[in-house]
Amino acid sequence: MSGLGAILAGRIGAGTAKALGRTARPGALWPFLFDGDKRASDNAAWALTHLPRAANAWLTERQDALIDEAMRTASTTKRRLLLNLLRRTAFERDRIRPDFLDFCFNLMLSDEPVGVRVLAVKLAYAQSAHYPELLAEFDTSLKMIDAAALPASLRCVRGKMLRAVRSLQYDDT
Repeated sequence: MSGLGAILAGRIGAGTAKALGRTARPGALWPFLFDGDKRASDNAAWALTHLPRAANAWLTERQDALIDEAMRTASTTKRRLLLNLLRRTAFERDRIRPDFLDFCFNLMLSDEPVGVRVLAVKLAYAQSAHYPELLAEFDTSLKMIDAAALPASLRCVRGKMLRAVRSLQYDDT
């Protein structure tokens, strides 16, 4: 096992994850994201979330692979980290993936942990904002979520996204 592989296969703390994200080449961390060892895979995802902003274009180039892995993984931790990485990528109008958009809509309304649901809301908006009909569906889905029953973080992002939808709708008229 390589030096990086040995580090990722063990328990790492926040300092190590940050250091790996800031100093390791993203390409060196990338293969471990798909490792069969859950710990190494989760740790690689964690380290990748600490990449500098300059790496956002690099992440966008790998958006499809990140999406595939986010939809495939059984690890809630890894899913949350991958959704965080996907928030850093650009969702272009002509490259929206309907399967991922549906996945985000389903996560929004699921019983997944709050962090995953918050990220799903933000990613669904990022994709829906390109199309008025998708934006209307997003708006309807958000309104289906009972705000009174939500934790504060999800209630807050729901409100922000509803305001963002309204502002886009007014911009189009």
